[in-house]
Order: sequence, then structure tokens, then C-alpha cells
Amino acid sequence: MNTALTWADHRIVDREDGAVVYGVEDVSLFSLDREARDVLARWRLVEPLVVENTPEPDRSVLEDFRTARLLVPAGTTSRVPRVEPGTVPLSTLVLEVAQACNLRCTYCYADGGTYGGPTRLLSPETARRAARFLVDASGDLPEVTLVLFGGEPLLNLPAIRAAVDEAEARATDAGKTVRFSLTTNGTLLSRENVAFLREHRVSVSVSLDGPPAIHDANRPGPDGRGSYSRAVAGLALLLDGAPGPVAARVTLPPAQWDRVPEVFDHLAGLGVHEVGIAPASPTTPDLLPTPQQEDRLLAGFSEMARRFCAAARAGQVLPFSNLLDLLARIHVGATRVAPCGAGLGYLAADTEGRLFLCHRLVGNDGFHAGDVGQGARPDRIRTCLAALAAPRKETCTACWARSLCRGGCHYDNHQRENVLGLSPGGNCGFIRRWIQLGLEVYGDLQREETRWLLSRLGTRAAC
Repeated sequence: MNTALTWADHRIVDREDGAVVYGVEDVSLFSLDREARDVLARWRLVEPLVVENTPEPDRSVLEDFRTARLLVPAGTTSRVPRVEPGTVPLSTLVLEVAQACNLRCTYCYADGGTYGGPTRLLSPETARRAARFLVDASGDLPEVTLVLFGGEPLLNLPAIRAAVDEAEARATDAGKTVRFSLTTNGTLLSRENVAFLREHRVSVSVSLDGPPAIHDANRPGPDGRGSYSRAVAGLALLLDGAPGPVAARVTLPPAQWDRVPEVFDHLAGLGVHEVGIAPASPTTPDLLPTPQQEDRLLAGFSEMARRFCAAARAGQVLPFSNLLDLLARIHVGATRVAPCGAGLGYLAADTEGRLFLCHRLVGNDGFHAGDVGQGARPDRIRTCLAALAAPRKETCTACWARSLCRGGCHYDNHQRENVLGLSPGGNCGFIRRWIQLGLEVYGDLQREETRWLLSRLGTRAAC
């Protein structure tokens, strides 16, 4: 029986030695040789298409496109699986150990670490209750993650110890594994607390913004003095005999977006095992980027992509986590059903044990979603997520990057639209260009001499 087919949504990605075709719905990439490219050009606008009625050799190539689900039965409609809050077990809890900080970072989205309220520290008892909540709400998941966060979490070692001890005990009783991570500005690291973190296999990221001039301008203390020397001293303690990777977490305001390669090189020179560079969230109008600044950021990321490909051809992995994470999602076809896990397997708890959709939305009562004693409220999560997604619903449906994005960061969108009063979709152009760059790099990695890296991407995606 001859089947009428239609072309699935796709995009052609050019590269130096050919092209790949990207299947939008399935996050799939396939190399196109000259013959396949010519066949695609001849038949791309023909719909409906009956492969059996096409001439050879085009027919065999079109059959390959059908096998790759780039040709699908006519009438096939795209449908994003709906995930209902309350049906997803909790896999990650971000615990605000300290709503306080010893630094005054210029771009801080958390109002100096306090999240818009008074300075507060999590009590050990609430820490233990939160740890129990995480394990108990994880359903049949064999593994959960507790993120120790702030503010500066090392301001509150008693709560950290209580949360870790309780999570380990509860997980053991439940036959589960618990993983810990902690993000710190590095200035309070000591041999004693580093020993504790290693004993309990806590993965640590240090917030460092690059060379002293950049870091100190971004991350001063209350007295206005820079924190670079103290942060680097703490980093050195972590790196000395580190049993696992230590990552640097960078935040750059728009005025510094032209310095991405310089920042990466400096941090790699300090010995960190991985560097992630994030644009500062638009907490105030002066942190909204101009088109020219976005171009500079993309130029910096493009330079890092060029270096990444060169390193891969030399048998090395450039530890640029932004690109590694994107490539891993492309490699496994990690189609998003939501922009992130906020409210869907991922929640944050403040120092009072109140739950919020994510760590960036802590303190905003509009995104309050329960507490660690009574549990999460699916109705509140559903309402919040629907309101956040509504402004981009039609735009996202038509966007070729939707399966790898689904709308972007909830917090950034909220800031742009509800706080600063901007039109929806202000960050979409940059996101599309970034994903396009990732697709180009992935296509480049399909060369024979760099395919070894793809298996590592699969391992990373599973982590």
C-alpha cells in the first residue's frame, strides 16, 4: 500500500565539509552527502509525497529519510507530552542553607543572598525535615540530589551537616543513593570544611568570574574590596588532592560579554576541571543587553566552539560545560517537555522550609508551592507553570529550536516580562543562535577522527 507522506519539521545545518539535517521533533541529526542533499532539495516542497511513485535512485534516498522519520505519514501532528505536577517524583531539592552572604555581587538576583527578606539561616531541624522530604517524595527513583545553596551556604555549617547526615540516613533506609552538590563563593573554604565535603562526596562549584579585575568588579565584599584572592585561596584547597572534578561557575554582566575566552583561559589556568559561563540575569534595566552585546557573547561562545572542535581533533576535551551540556542533549535526543525541571521533579526550599518552583524564584510568593512539612502543592505548581508559559505558547509552537528549549529560563522570562515590562520572547534570538552553534559543532564532531567524543557525551547526558 502506497502511503502519502509529509516532511517532518527539519532544518539544514551547513558545515565546512557538507551538511546535516536536524529533525526538530526528535532532536536528531543526520549527515547529508551531496546526493542526499540534492534529493532533499528536489522533493522538500512536494507534499503529500508517495515514495513509491518517485524515480530511482531518489526513491532509495527518500526511503532513508522515511526511516529517519524526516518523512512521516500525512496528517501526523506534533504533540508535546503533557507532564502533570504531582505525577513526577522529586529528584532534586535545592536547599537554601543560608539566605545571607558575605559578598555583595553587583548582579545578584537574590538581593545580596537574602532573596528579598531579612538575613536568615536554616535551622538544623528544618534541614533534617527537608532532607526527609526529598527522599520521601522521590517515589521509585533510585537516586536523588540535594543541592546546598545560598546566599553563601558555608555561613551555616551546622545546617549543612544536619541535612547531609539526615539525607544519607533516610536514603539508606529507603534503599536509595543521595548525591550532594554545593555552590560557594570560595572565600570561606577551610581545610576542615573541605575535609567534610570530601568525606560525604559533595560535588563543589566555586563562583569565580575570571581574572582579578573582572572578578573583583563583579564580586566585592560589603566594604567594596574585591574577593578574588580569598576565592582563589579557597579554590586551591579544593583542588589540592581533589578526588573529583571541581567546577568554576562564572557570571558575566553584558559589559563583559566580549571577554569569554579570556575568562575561560584564566580559570583553566587555575586548574579547575570545568568552566561554565552564564550571562547575568536581567535583575535591573542596566543588565538588559544590547544587540551588540549579544553579538559579542555569541562571538565568544563561537570562539570557544572553534577551540572545542580543534581540541577534539587532537584527542582532547575542552572543559567548557556550556557546550558539553548542549552537545550531550543533542547526542541523546533529549527532547524537552518543559524549559527546565522547575516544579517537575525539581523544587527549592527556603530557610523556613517553604517550597518554590526553583532556586531563583525563592522569596517570590507568586511562586510559593508548598512546604517541606506538608509537601508540594500540584495545583499551585500547575497554575504557576501555565502562567509562565502562556506568553510564549504560540511562538514556541512554531520555533525550530523548541525541542531543545521550550521557552527559556522561567526566572529570566519573569524578570523581563513581569518586572521590567518587556515583550515576550526577548531572549529567543540569542537562544536560537546558540542552539544553531551547538548543532554545527555536533555535525563537525561526526567526522571519523572526532567520533570518539560522542560516547563521552552519552555518558555525560546520563549523569
